[in-house]
Amino acid sequence: MSSKNDKKAHGTGKAERKLAAANSSVEALTAEVKVLRTQVKTLQADAEKHKSRVQKIRANAEKAIAKATAKRKKAKARARQAIADHPRAEPRALKDAPELPQPSWTVTRLRAAAKDQGVAGYSRMRKDQLLSELV
Repeated sequence: MSSKNDKKAHGTGKAERKLAAANSSVEALTAEVKVLRTQVKTLQADAEKHKSRVQKIRANAEKAIAKATAKRKKAKARARQAIADHPRAEPRALKDAPELPQPSWTVTRLRAAAKDQGVAGYSRMRKDQLLSELV
């Protein structure tokens, strides 16, 4: 009987060692998960900071583009008005001036006119955008 008890005791010691090793692994992995969660929170906070910074930059860029577009349109209108107001310049200027686009024009014709006038990005514009750029 003593040999059975020895085997039982010996087997119990092995199981306890395995259990202790498993518990140690669980504790190490739990600590690692905790560290990783902290890192994820830090990265998420950094991402939010960058996201708001990008949104501010995008908003400022859109404002600048809108402002530049408005200035360009005003300059075009002033130039056309100056040509129309000057009696001697009118025939020469209108002779070479591009024809004013009409809503009945096709997109192909509008793009050709935009290309002739040097409008940037004309190939990606829709008909309404082309008409507003060319007017």
